[in-house]
Amino acid sequence: MREPLGGRGVLDGAFMLLDALDEHGGQAGLTQLVRATGLPKTTVHRLLDQLADLGAVERAGRGYRIGSRVFRLGRFWQPELRDLAKEWLPVLSARMRASLVLVVPREGRALVAAGAVLPSDDVPVWPGSPLPPGTAAGRMLAAHHPALAEPDTDALEIRAAGYAAESETITAGLGCAAVGIRTPDGRVGAALAAVLPVRRDPVSAVTGLASTARSFSAALAGHSPPNRAG
Repeated sequence: MREPLGGRGVLDGAFMLLDALDEHGGQAGLTQLVRATGLPKTTVHRLLDQLADLGAVERAGRGYRIGSRVFRLGRFWQPELRDLAKEWLPVLSARMRASLVLVVPREGRALVAAGAVLPSDDVPVWPGSPLPPGTAAGRMLAAHHPALAEPDTDALEIRAAGYAAESETITAGLGCAAVGIRTPDGRVGAALAAVLPVRRDPVSAVTGLASTARSFSAALAGHSPPNRAG
């Protein structure tokens, strides 16, 4: 077993733990992490506590998982998607008169990557935050990523329809529709969701969302899309 860490070794140990969590699918118990890193149990426990205080890891039941702060920093590994969202979402949000959220699958959860939220909407989302169960974006991603735990997700139906919808899951009076964004390898790597009052019927937003999702996919593949925002 390795000696306790000091100085730069603390950073090395922290990254060893993050690497070990990644190798275990984003979540692992203390004993697994001790075995994977070869560090003393007391050292692993101390480093995990420090990482948890910083938001780099989160306690999950009797174990730990990679935290949303690491995800937020990791967004810079997807500059194209981030930059496109920053440019297009405010334009489409104003055009559709709806809040828009870009969501990606990460460590078994659906996490917010970017958004354009109308001041009138009480939508509690911010970059790096996990979506609550049952959202349209979460169900859309779960239909293509079985590792995402989403209740009542009819994957075949959602994939056939090309969208998912829900009503008042996040906030009373608001509904949501979501479509998938395909990455250059053809996988659905993100979901684009519109949040709007249920009286407007969230499904009415699908056409505009689908057009923008195709533009995202084309841009990510290195093509110049004909219509950037719906």
